[in-house]
Amino acid sequence: MEKTYKPNIGWLFWAHLILILVVLVPIMMVLTFVGVSPVAVLPVVVVLLLIVLISLFVIARTMYIMDDEKLVVHGAFKKYDIPYGSVKKIVDTNKFLVSEGMLVLSQDRIGIFFGDDGKVSISPRDKQDAVSTLRSYCPEAEFGEDFKVKNTVSGTAEVKH
Repeated sequence: MEKTYKPNIGWLFWAHLILILVVLVPIMMVLTFVGVSPVAVLPVVVVLLLIVLISLFVIARTMYIMDDEKLVVHGAFKKYDIPYGSVKKIVDTNKFLVSEGMLVLSQDRIGIFFGDDGKVSISPRDKQDAVSTLRSYCPEAEFGEDFKVKNTVSGTAEVKH
């Protein structure tokens, strides 16, 4: 059964858009009112609009698909097909475990190590469901301690769902 996860978009990603809209655009408007030529400000406005459009493109293109055979990570500029058998370790991370060609949308991520030296970060909206799905498809993968919770009665580790 195929499951598709949309990305969780964190505050860090939105911060640059808010910075553009709340700080830089009014500064550009003030510069034009002060007497700076609109033609001189136009390139800056075009660049800011391109940044906003690229950011929206990244959000629209990013998704994570888990089918019966592999995890497919669609980034805005790169795609990973990761067979479940190649997954070695899955960790809960907020560190910058970033794969090349992938933009980070949230600090609350799942780090996936696969193959000889492959690594990718995903940030699904429903993180717990994604971890459960990965756990069922990757039974031989090592799961980081963050995905386990200590059973206080028996002292053994239980899987957190």
